[in-house]
Amino acid sequence: MKLINGVLLSALVAFPFAGMAQDDAAEAGVKWERNLSMGATYRNGNSEKSLFTMNLKGDRFGEHHDVLSSLYAEYGKTGTPTPADPDPEKQQTEGQVRAQGEYRHKFGDSKFFAGIFAEGLHDSIKSIRFRGKVGPNIGYYFIDTDNMKLDASFGLNYVYERTAAGERTFGEYRAAGNYLWNITEKSSYYLNIEYTANMDDTGNDNGGLLVTGIRSQVYEELSLFAELRDEYDNLIDDQVVKHNDITLMAGLSYDF
Repeated sequence: MKLINGVLLSALVAFPFAGMAQDDAAEAGVKWERNLSMGATYRNGNSEKSLFTMNLKGDRFGEHHDVLSSLYAEYGKTGTPTPADPDPEKQQTEGQVRAQGEYRHKFGDSKFFAGIFAEGLHDSIKSIRFRGKVGPNIGYYFIDTDNMKLDASFGLNYVYERTAAGERTFGEYRAAGNYLWNITEKSSYYLNIEYTANMDDTGNDNGGLLVTGIRSQVYEELSLFAELRDEYDNLIDDQVVKHNDITLMAGLSYDF
């Protein structure tokens, strides 16, 4: 049964990406935005810390169909020297892989759209071995131009989660908003925010994700970026793992 669930969830997570395979020539005004961003942080002194991040994005915007996708990963270790242990062994303090995909179908000349959202998550620090979710949504483009996009959506997800405490499945509400501003041909600003809540326990089992940043081209396909990620999980009951997890990073991004 676990194998069947895994296969089904894998297929559902991959489904939104199928929109990328359609013939772009059959749809007018197709625009691709694809980039790979890499960031790293290293600190040595009163504390020792190393953090590496990777974010692969592939967004397709068209007259009738849009596809949004991303694959984010982070890994980090931290150590604190003391007089008794001046060279401590570093402990893992970051370890996450998150894949998201969303397929959107626009209703004619209307700014409304309907689609399918899917996500797969692994977080070793929060003991989330796997969390997969998939479900329909409906949304509206308040702004939909080549240089600026602003949308909001609401959907329902089926969630399968496997943690150190066991397995569970539940229904989930999800509200999300996205903003993209191509300030110039060489610089852009983006903001993505979402809120999720367990349908059976919205007051306690909820969370959010905020990602915002700016990119500026420095040479042909290379850009510098600075990004803030804030992940909130209200269900965590641990004196070590905090409800709010904020990461500020900078690095290089490659457009392809």
